[in-house]
Amino acid sequence: MRSFLYSFDFSIRSLLRRKTKNLSITLLFALIVFIFSGIDFMSNSLYESTLRALEFQPSIIVQKVKAGRQVPISLDGADKISNIFGVAEVRGRVWGYYFDPYTGANYTIMGAPEGLLERDILPTSLDRFHKETQPLRHGEAFAGIGVLEARGLIVGEELYFNDCEDKPVAFKVRGAFSSTVSLWTYDMIVVTEADARSLFGVDRRKAWDLAVYVPNEFEVPRVGEKIISMIPGARVIATDQLKRTYGSSFGFRSGVLLASSMTCLLAFLILAYDRVAGLSQEEQKEIAILKAVGWQTRDVIRLNMQQSLILSLSGFLLGIVLSYYHVFATNAPLLRMVFSGWSVLYPPYPLPPFVDPSKIFGLMFLTVVPFIAVGIVPVWKASIKDPEEVFRS
Repeated sequence: MRSFLYSFDFSIRSLLRRKTKNLSITLLFALIVFIFSGIDFMSNSLYESTLRALEFQPSIIVQKVKAGRQVPISLDGADKISNIFGVAEVRGRVWGYYFDPYTGANYTIMGAPEGLLERDILPTSLDRFHKETQPLRHGEAFAGIGVLEARGLIVGEELYFNDCEDKPVAFKVRGAFSSTVSLWTYDMIVVTEADARSLFGVDRRKAWDLAVYVPNEFEVPRVGEKIISMIPGARVIATDQLKRTYGSSFGFRSGVLLASSMTCLLAFLILAYDRVAGLSQEEQKEIAILKAVGWQTRDVIRLNMQQSLILSLSGFLLGIVLSYYHVFATNAPLLRMVFSGWSVLYPPYPLPPFVDPSKIFGLMFLTVVPFIAVGIVPVWKASIKDPEEVFRS
């Protein structure tokens, strides 16, 4: 143990003698780890948030498609689907996106049938929900706090929209809500189903889609097949499909960022090549002195590996800590625009921390281990030389 402490102290002092070079190596190492780990942190956190939100979605969503576009679906299909064995409930949903020309944001407006507001629109994961005991009435709305902040409104004031015929419509804000899954509720507005139909021009016997609830998840594929055979032109979307779609989306965005970060990876490869190419004259003289005072070749190699380990681990830990702080404490301002999509209303809440240890160790293996390994050969070549030959040269 004492010999290790002496060796560690000698390594630190040796690194400090070339502090400018070693500090630049550490910072470059930290920058590379910061970029790649930040992309991974952001992607995993958003995907986990999405999975948590999908827990409150129906087992199957049925849409009507014509000419490749979604159109309102008849509620007669709900009666047919409800007769399928294994289906617990079928409901038509009226919802849509509304572009606000005043803020440039897209709101999600959901029509809530009376008595089904809390279960379907506001799941039990809500942190807080301000509402009165009376049901939502005509001309009233609940709004996500992002909508109120964008419009500069408070509870009790009115929201103004234009309906499908471009006529102005006003909704009195009855309450504001927020959720732990802020990506889904930050820009949401909840109105009565009748108001949503009037706003989007959806007929009474139609809905925008059908929500099918199947208690047994193993029966979902069979129920989906029967729905397709029952309703011509139906598109069936299961929760598992949504999970795969979001996973592919975040994976694609991660790939785009990683591809744009190849410059940093190239800098890391140049740094590794510099270590392979050889040692400086000062470093060779230091090794020759160690050999002259009785150090063995294996001792010199061990010392160099220890120095490389100190540099690489310092840079790696610094990069991980900065990346974690950037993503989960400051809400990733450098990466957020790429991952958050087309909306201009971005929830300000910190992302829920999610770290995959296997990916952290994988990144360490791809950066720290090669950095240590590439320095062994030039140190070995320098240590087998005669010290007198090094000093004369």
